[in-house]
Amino acid sequence: MASSRTEIQRPFPFTDAHPKFRVRGWRRLLGKAETLAAGEMVRHFLATGETGCGKSVSAVMRLLEAILRYPEDDLYAEYAITAGSRAESQETLRPSVLIVDPKQELGSIVEREARGRKVTRLAFGEPGPVFHMFEGRDLSRMSAVEAMDMILAQSDFYTQDQASTREPSWGQQAADAVTGFVGIDMWLARQGMDKVRALWDKVSETLEGDSDFKAIAPSVKYDPVNYFRPMAAMFALSSSEGGSLPIAVYLDACNDFKVPGELMLVLVSLVTLWHSTRSGVVYMANGILDALSNAEFASCVSLNPIEPPPVASRLSLKDVVNAGDIVLYVPTLDPSSIGDMVARCLKTKFFEFAFQRDNKARPLFYVVDEFHRFIAGGEQDGEQSLLDRCRAYRTGAVLATQSIASMAYRLQNEPGGGKNALDIILNNCGNAMYFRTSDIQTQSNVQSRIPAAPVANRPHVMRVRPLASLDTGVCYALRCDGSWGLFKVHLPD
Repeated sequence: MASSRTEIQRPFPFTDAHPKFRVRGWRRLLGKAETLAAGEMVRHFLATGETGCGKSVSAVMRLLEAILRYPEDDLYAEYAITAGSRAESQETLRPSVLIVDPKQELGSIVEREARGRKVTRLAFGEPGPVFHMFEGRDLSRMSAVEAMDMILAQSDFYTQDQASTREPSWGQQAADAVTGFVGIDMWLARQGMDKVRALWDKVSETLEGDSDFKAIAPSVKYDPVNYFRPMAAMFALSSSEGGSLPIAVYLDACNDFKVPGELMLVLVSLVTLWHSTRSGVVYMANGILDALSNAEFASCVSLNPIEPPPVASRLSLKDVVNAGDIVLYVPTLDPSSIGDMVARCLKTKFFEFAFQRDNKARPLFYVVDEFHRFIAGGEQDGEQSLLDRCRAYRTGAVLATQSIASMAYRLQNEPGGGKNALDIILNNCGNAMYFRTSDIQTQSNVQSRIPAAPVANRPHVMRVRPLASLDTGVCYALRCDGSWGLFKVHLPD
């Protein structure tokens, strides 16, 4: 039997011989054995329906249980007999899972089904590790522009403004100004982290001597945990008509530390702009930095491009993926763009390591409720790109959302999003479960996927039993093999 340490570098899809997944409660859909082929499991699941329709307990929870229990002993034993010496070890087939749980309903299942795996829980206000957005990157070789490209992709304020505005120049100038601060920090850091701290200390001390800035001066210091906090404070101090002083103080400190002039050029230009123009740029910079320096965000994700968090307090998604561990992210109950950003950061890196991981035999799964909140449209992080590629890497997704309309609304504000991106996502979810909803777009999607009545002049089933009429826990279930039907989960006692 193959060792669990076997490393497979190429894409390695599931075959029909691999152990099946058992989804308890799905007997009416799957038959007495309640099993799904592994290849079908990574064709992705989409579950839609309004609040209270039963999609969480009937779909999300049942699928999560199946993923965490995989491979079950009896099903693995059948596979081992059939595959013989070619069988992969049971340990190798234990999935790594990233779970986003905004309704805080999935933690008990994770706790019950972890089965010895390490579970890392991320939640604002709870003690826990921090994920470093630059994991896997060589900080010593990274430029400020490269770092900011990764960071700005996580800023809703910046990406949505750039996607919708006819005048993107102020947003770009604001991004360039923030990049200027980052570039100076990176230049100093390569001489020693003490240089970075010393420069910001000098700025803080100078501002403390001015009565107008004394109260806020302590926040203008290097913060390794919340890296963008001093920059956010600097721009917040620069919004008034005479507000170029803080940046001028910063530039004077840069001169004392012999920072090259080309690194300061953007900030020098900002100081010399007319007040009205500078106010526009500063407004955009404040919008970008407001989220990046938010305490909730910084408690879960580090965007520090010059210094990673200490190993003892750092979450390594690369290790999670390779070891078969679990990450459970629990956003705050009140929906916020901050929680959405954290989840998208985790998702982006989880899929990045899915494609790059050492052993591509281990399955990976992304399970997310309220999916419309965390959807992205970018070329690298957009689901329309990720879902199509990841099946070959034994990586599947369980996506639950209130409606297709809510997905469309989110994508229309995303760069690279729109109808085509939505269609690609829907096409890649070969398995779908449609629960009660009055959403017209969801109704239309189901009707397009279910064949018309075989008898001429008979109404389509969706006209006889529209989605809005379904009872709690009842759904139209469509599988990637083309089969479909009305289905209700039988929940065991």
